[in-house]
Amino acid sequence: MFLRIDKLQIELPRPQQADPESAGIVQEFMGGKFGEMSTLMNYTYQSFNMRGKSKIRPYYDLVANIAAE
Repeated sequence: MFLRIDKLQIELPRPQQADPESAGIVQEFMGGKFGEMSTLMNYTYQSFNMRGKSKIRPYYDLVANIAAE
């Protein structure tokens, strides 16, 4: 079971300057150059396609919030 709270657990510091190398590393963790877009489309499609949303409301909310994020 998942408990989802729409709040960051910690405050993230704002970077003083851009770091393209670190951004590239994070992008690779997320699946490469187009990884985040394919993940977004998968979760969005799943959230649109769920049938019987009232029966599975917590799971629908989880998938829909991941897509919205």
